[in-house]
Amino acid sequence: MPRDGIADAVENAIDPLTALPAWVKGEKRLSMMLPYVSLVNDRTIRTRGNELMQCIRLEGVNSITSEDGHLDRIGGLLAGIVAQVGTEFSFYLHKVSKAVDVTLPPIPGEGFAAAIDKRWHAHLGRAGLRDKTLTLTVLKRPEVSSRLPFGLGASRSRHAADTTRRLRKLDEVVGFLLSSFDELKPRLLAASTGELLGFLGSLNTGEEHPLFPRSRLGVIAEDVANTRVTFRGTTIALSDGAVGDKLGAIFAVKNYPAKTDSLMLDELNLPVDMVVTHSFVPINANIMAGRIKRQLRLMQAANDGAVSLAQELELAQDDLESKRLIFGEHHMTVAVYARSQAALDDIAAEIRNISATSGINLISEAFGARAHFMAQHPGNTGARSRKAAITNHNFADLATFHRTPLGKTGREVPWGVPITLFPTPERSGFRFNFHEQGAPDREPTGGHTLILGRPGSGKSVLAAFLMTMARRAGARVFVFDYRAGMEMAVRALGGSYSTVRAGRPTGLNPLQTEIDVRGQAWLADWLASLLERRDRPLTPVQTNRLQEVVRQNASAGHAGLRNWSDFASLLVSTDDEGDLFVRMQEWTAEGRYGWIFGANAEDSFSIDGDVAGFDLTGILDSESERERMAVLSYLFRRVERVIEDRKPTIIVIDEAWKALDNAYFAER
Repeated sequence: MPRDGIADAVENAIDPLTALPAWVKGEKRLSMMLPYVSLVNDRTIRTRGNELMQCIRLEGVNSITSEDGHLDRIGGLLAGIVAQVGTEFSFYLHKVSKAVDVTLPPIPGEGFAAAIDKRWHAHLGRAGLRDKTLTLTVLKRPEVSSRLPFGLGASRSRHAADTTRRLRKLDEVVGFLLSSFDELKPRLLAASTGELLGFLGSLNTGEEHPLFPRSRLGVIAEDVANTRVTFRGTTIALSDGAVGDKLGAIFAVKNYPAKTDSLMLDELNLPVDMVVTHSFVPINANIMAGRIKRQLRLMQAANDGAVSLAQELELAQDDLESKRLIFGEHHMTVAVYARSQAALDDIAAEIRNISATSGINLISEAFGARAHFMAQHPGNTGARSRKAAITNHNFADLATFHRTPLGKTGREVPWGVPITLFPTPERSGFRFNFHEQGAPDREPTGGHTLILGRPGSGKSVLAAFLMTMARRAGARVFVFDYRAGMEMAVRALGGSYSTVRAGRPTGLNPLQTEIDVRGQAWLADWLASLLERRDRPLTPVQTNRLQEVVRQNASAGHAGLRNWSDFASLLVSTDDEGDLFVRMQEWTAEGRYGWIFGANAEDSFSIDGDVAGFDLTGILDSESERERMAVLSYLFRRVERVIEDRKPTIIVIDEAWKALDNAYFAER
């Protein structure tokens, strides 16, 4: 062991020539290990191997909510493109984890809604929600004939012509990818925005931050080298960079499963800084066919008993010769980072558990850590130490474009702000909105939400939570309640709550409220439906008379004359042998439905205020379809008249199936 003070003296020794710590002379700079040389244009980088590369950022597809056929189609499309472009191109897919910003505009005030919002925001902040970026990098490799002149100092004109030709081919392939995956909202990363170099820098640290080229004449690797990397066995130590001090570990694939599918790696969604890298370099078909033939001959010579393996090799050879697939050298790494060794050990254990359940053997090795780390960077093909030959279809299964979308932002929805944010099964976040894609300055898009679940599963609780969070947008709330399931939420929000009981006066009287031109048209149509009989539909004479009486009701000089008894008396003169009058009598105060409308001299049922709830248990449980239709349809009419001011409004219908069971109500 060194004597006291000797180790510190060596660590702190200063080189007299450079005035830098002595250990700097023996340290290899990260920029020397990175392959990036220069910017050909704002979107294209030249590597040390004279490759040209462009990076495509994709939004991704939700693997949980999408149908299997849709996922297979996207994977098949990627596999097909990889096969079509040939061996001149290689592909990298990177998934870089990042924290989800859970911040939303707070609900104003100090009431119940604001308190719930604060508690929910605090919960989301502790959940460690993560998003990830998906970046597909395409590299155009130089032809064999163009490599030697580049290295030997070929003429500038020949070099420029070669670059122009290869850049045109790269643009064609990238353009084809952009159009093929248009539904995933692809876009090219540019150096001028800081995204291109920021993405490459994130491969060092697991965190993406904008990086810009410092000089047109500088080496891009110097700009991308944003940290100091020290390898200590299987641990990677980051220091002296923008992300501060971090510890990391990197895993590579040792053994591949016999079969692959597009969902097998979806569990690699951990609440940590993480970089998942897939690279695929196509192998010449003739070379691969020779490998397969040689392996088959060896198995036959050794009388190998692996019959199924031999059969699979023969099928692969047939598909290869028939150009149904191609083979390529695949390399996969998973790099994770944490602030402490204990946290890193926990993450590493979870990575190993996920790899075991997915069928892929991921290992972390001290002697290969440096190579695996450098192999994350597009263009460092020679650093890929654990590569294996797989098909383009296997590559598409492993390097999927699966990602949970974050939902629509405020400028993409009519109300101008998301309602709330929910955690997802993939440990990401989703901004919930009631509406389809739209904009605050355009006509509102559809905003219908259906909540399904078993009894007692929390449907009413979720509905109450959503209507509470909707106060963020200043939304007015009307609740058609069943069995007082949302009474507490309505009252907590400071709203009014009324109960409509069967057989008791409701306070509803449409003859008092529907007296303008539009109201008269609605009232005539509504009364016709109310008085309709399946066995005796209204005649044209009865319909016309009903419209006349509606107009007379609206023009009555005194509001007290707008009652159901006087209305019915005006129908006596109808030329129908008193049929329409008899039907109307059922709705007067003395009739069997009189408690609904006829017993109410005025319309005293209040729906004023920002939050109003109505307990309709007695109506929804009624065996009379006519009673349900009368109450529900008129209450909705009252709500319709209120929301004409176009203020954000939510209508909650608890046990909606009971309401929709009525034909009139369902149609409207």
